[in-house]
Amino acid sequence: MATLLRGINVDHVAELVWLLAESQGRPDIRARSLQAVAALLEAEHVASFVWDQHEHRSTQPVAFNIDGHHLQAYEQHFHRVDVVTPVMRKVRQAARVDCHVPRDTLVASEFYNDFLRPADMEHGLNVFFFDGNQDVGDLRIWRGRGRVPFSEREEQLLLTLEPYFLNAFRTVPKQRQALSLREAEVVRLVAGGASDKEVARALGIGFTTVRTHLKNAMAKLNCRNRTQLARCV
Repeated sequence: MATLLRGINVDHVAELVWLLAESQGRPDIRARSLQAVAALLEAEHVASFVWDQHEHRSTQPVAFNIDGHHLQAYEQHFHRVDVVTPVMRKVRQAARVDCHVPRDTLVASEFYNDFLRPADMEHGLNVFFFDGNQDVGDLRIWRGRGRVPFSEREEQLLLTLEPYFLNAFRTVPKQRQALSLREAEVVRLVAGGASDKEVARALGIGFTTVRTHLKNAMAKLNCRNRTQLARCV
């Protein structure tokens, strides 16, 4: 691992691993991780989809530095002429597009000329995450024209981080239960920065009662600490 990280910004690795662990189970984990992925791998563009087994196509798009209209165009048309995804999904691990999709096939395709090239997506590194046979999401990482293509080293780095992504992406969040009126009041004050004693004084209730409402609210909202709780409101 030390050899693999030589020349890599270790802070970017640490930030990404922390983010994946801290955001585990959140429905927006894919979107939250994309900018950190781009920074780590020095990529201009990152997209993520989830494969729909019934529709046999990529759905639920999120992206970093890719225009929303471009993603919409993919959903409406370009998924039908995508010459990259069907090949890369079969690899089932982090891999460079150039190693699996022949360059002449790619540049001759409508997908490249009308979708990838206009968005300056030239050199790709893809990984599709599977929990057994269930696709739980992917990363489609791209560098632009004039950039050095991804190397085997960057492929191996993403492969090393793959378990962290898989664990974060596959975790199904607990269904949130509705808060009681008092629990909602406690959460609102805590999210605003009030201490438990200040909440007790503001609501005219006991300190231990505040802690009970706070504990129940965290359990219902699937939050492990006050920071996460503040993000839920």
